[in-house]
Amino acid sequence: MAESSPILTNFTSGELSPRLNGRIDMEKYYNGASTINNFQVLMHGGLQKRSGTRYIAPIKTQTGSNSGARLIPFVFSKTQAYILEFGHNYIRFFKDEGQITSGGSVYEISTTYTAAQIDQIEYVQSADVLYLVHDDHAPRKLSRTGHTSWTLTDVDFFDGPYEPANTSSTTLQPSGTSGNITITASSNVFVANDVGRSVRIKNGSDWGFAKITGYNSATNVNATVNADMPFSATSANADWRLGSFYTNNYPTKITFFEERLFYAGTTQQPSTVFSSMSADFDKFSPTSKDGSVNDDNGLQFTLVSDQVNQITGMYGGKFLAIFTKNGAFNMSSGSATQGLTPTTIQVVNETNDGAADKKVSPASKSVLFIGKNKKRLREFAYNIDYDSFTTPDMTVLSEHVGFGGFEECAFANYPNNILWVRRGDGVLLGFTYYRDQDVTAWHRHTIAGTNAKVKSIAVIPGVDDAFDTLYLIVERTINSATTQYVEFLEQDFRGADGDTKDDQFYVDSGLTYSGSAATSISGLSHLEGQTVAVLNNGAVESNKTVSSGSITLTNSTTKCHVGLPFTAELESVNVEPKSQYGTTQGKRGRIDKVIFRLFETVGLKAGPASSSVDVVPFRTTTSTMSATDPKTGDYTFLMPATYTTENKLYVKSDTAQACTISAIMIQMSTYS
Repeated sequence: MAESSPILTNFTSGELSPRLNGRIDMEKYYNGASTINNFQVLMHGGLQKRSGTRYIAPIKTQTGSNSGARLIPFVFSKTQAYILEFGHNYIRFFKDEGQITSGGSVYEISTTYTAAQIDQIEYVQSADVLYLVHDDHAPRKLSRTGHTSWTLTDVDFFDGPYEPANTSSTTLQPSGTSGNITITASSNVFVANDVGRSVRIKNGSDWGFAKITGYNSATNVNATVNADMPFSATSANADWRLGSFYTNNYPTKITFFEERLFYAGTTQQPSTVFSSMSADFDKFSPTSKDGSVNDDNGLQFTLVSDQVNQITGMYGGKFLAIFTKNGAFNMSSGSATQGLTPTTIQVVNETNDGAADKKVSPASKSVLFIGKNKKRLREFAYNIDYDSFTTPDMTVLSEHVGFGGFEECAFANYPNNILWVRRGDGVLLGFTYYRDQDVTAWHRHTIAGTNAKVKSIAVIPGVDDAFDTLYLIVERTINSATTQYVEFLEQDFRGADGDTKDDQFYVDSGLTYSGSAATSISGLSHLEGQTVAVLNNGAVESNKTVSSGSITLTNSTTKCHVGLPFTAELESVNVEPKSQYGTTQGKRGRIDKVIFRLFETVGLKAGPASSSVDVVPFRTTTSTMSATDPKTGDYTFLMPATYTTENKLYVKSDTAQACTISAIMIQMSTYS
């Protein structure tokens, strides 16, 4: 018999693929686990039970063909941050963890975006304006002037952007130089979808432009000449350009870079990026009126490759990162001292790893994007060893987490650098990402409730500056009906920062009562008929069933949290102590004793398997049976005498209380 004492000091490899079971030749094996569910991997390497989700409100349309909604963040500052609920032909608004109302009613504005279209909306924000693009709609601006004052308008493009210049003999002739005119073509040029499209015509040495206001025929349209750039003459001319954006050819991607607004992804020009003029986001003039090209003029560039590269995403940082179905590019001026201009554009194809048609997520010093099959998450970052950008696979050790397909990402910087990911099957994933310390850890999160699925996610700065807040739309079956609620993930328990035992919030779709002593808790109609967990003044009460929107407590309370119960679970990989006697893999043995190094924890169970667990003792013989304060320190657990060739440790926290595991010390015996 050989005895050994392996220690699990961190979980920075996260939940590992089942295909890595026994891969003790990999260093990351020792920092991983078979299952991490409802535990977050911290940047420090430990595990912390996720807090519960707090209920805010139902989405507007719960059922039917037009049901569903999407959450989009709007962040002006840390104190002025909003969550926008986009649904069928409407937008609703949330701030400071509550829903915005006006005159006693939910505040909303009307839109033309349908339920079927909202998932394809792309957006980017500048100050109090959110720019929106969708291939079925002209680009729009959502402007805020107050909490209950929001306006949605079409972008009024000035002078472009344009398709390539005419190279045929066809001429365009304006009937006048200003005001409302007609434009006549010498051959078929126009279609009905051209209404709203820009047209640029050169007369002599000067350019002028107008917007098409009416379609008469393939050779004749009505137009309004722009007063700031009128036509110089009414003669026919073959020097002309038509606008790039029009019905059925609107851009689908948008971002900011170097004080310019970039659009991309039209049907007719899927590989072309279009930039505004510098510091003038609605103006796209490719030249001045006299045809000269200045540094601040708008620019456009078409990606060159051996196949059509449809642009699927963009992000502007130190470089303009451009993602396509077949690779990733970066655009810059090629100089650290010179900005991007129409004459300094340099585009480099960095990798052939394609991206899905999903919004990319900036994260620390890199960009994270969903791979083209939606089953992988990749990092786009500069690698000094290769002197180029690379796209390593962030799921290579945890490929199983991609089953179901990645659909939506939201990065929370504080406090733990977690990329939250929504899968197509409604599963919520967390990816703790901290490159400086080689932390790349996946963890799964099962939201409580019957048939619970996460339908949308978004992150904004929390009410407390130390936390970013994850908002969710969660679909469940409640009282035999399908419901969809807006909820947010509560802040982590912070006993060291002044939280007390009754501040622990570890229930889903929960609410809090705080006030004078009471035994009846109402306001729970959103959980009608559900069995709920209760934390009463820091003590766990037996589960209750919501009836007529209320529950009756066993003991009176001044502060209690009520919501759906959930369990946090950890299952280790097959323990490998790296013994002088060789590997323990495949040998019969047992884990004799486990010492848990805990931080601010109440309620923990452990054992060799999920079906065989017992309580880790927190109380001494002198402890009272009232609510237990969260504990910090080492706690010993004796394992049952089970001999097996697969030595694993299973840990769970199934009460509405906090749990943080800093390290696990194991004593085990192995037999040849």
